[in-house]
Amino acid sequence: MGGYIANFTVYTMAMLGLICFALVIYKKFLNGAANNKSQFLGIEECINLAPRKNLYVIRAGHERFLIASDADKTNLISKLDDNSKPNRHEKQPGVDELPVIVDFPQKEKPIIKEMLKKINEI
Repeated sequence: MGGYIANFTVYTMAMLGLICFALVIYKKFLNGAANNKSQFLGIEECINLAPRKNLYVIRAGHERFLIASDADKTNLISKLDDNSKPNRHEKQPGVDELPVIVDFPQKEKPIIKEMLKKINEI
């Protein structure tokens, strides 16, 4: 009787292993077929503005569109022209090459000067 239980356990484990292996192979092929990327339609850029609020640059063929997406709706903002597309081969400016703003006029703060005068008088 013990031999039958051992044989049953071994064969049951072997069948469960074979079923799990078949499921892994099936999912691998199923995901591979579903992951075919479209050559016509694609998302070029995505910016998260807030939770569940995004801006997308969508490519459809040779055209590009700016789209806003919210939890409730999706809106077409504009069609982008080809000049707005950054050249991927062109070197993007680094932090050191950004313009620096240095000539802000300094406003005098009479309140602080008055407070300093009062402190000096004491």
